[in-house]
Amino acid sequence: MRDKFFSFFLIVFIYIFLSTTIWSDKELAPDIVAKDIYGNEFQLYKYKEKPKLIQFMKVYCGGSLAPNTVEQINQLTKLYQIYKDKVIFVTITLASCPTSDLKVIADKLGIKWTFINDFSDYKLDIIKAYAEYLKKLSDPALIFINKKNQVLFTSNFCSEKELVKYINSILESRQK
Repeated sequence: MRDKFFSFFLIVFIYIFLSTTIWSDKELAPDIVAKDIYGNEFQLYKYKEKPKLIQFMKVYCGGSLAPNTVEQINQLTKLYQIYKDKVIFVTITLASCPTSDLKVIADKLGIKWTFINDFSDYKLDIIKAYAEYLKKLSDPALIFINKKNQVLFTSNFCSEKELVKYINSILESRQK
């Protein structure tokens, strides 16, 4: 009897291990540990029970942004008001030019969520960690992550309707 119980336990353990590692078809998003533009500490994996939406964007000298980026941020600003309690929003940029005041940009565009300059510590560790995804995307790039920190979708600029579809998909995967 004891051997049967042990065998059953071993089979269950192996199944769980395989289903969460080898059989899992989704990659884990790299963790992000950084300070936002206001000096607040942020860690992506800290938010274990919430899906995440990460936007990568370029900021040019003088604080200029591509028109698609501005439109995407405007859409995200509207959706943030709807989903801010359910989804973690993060914007990451590489702003190396001192004339790019990210606080002014955030204020002007209404960015109320976490806004990180990956160049602020001169390491570019976030962009390097996400390079595999970013090389396939353009500006702005979007990465949709479920509560298990698995990357479910990536996209270039999206219409608001597509954004809602992706956000609802990562919310639905939260229930599983």
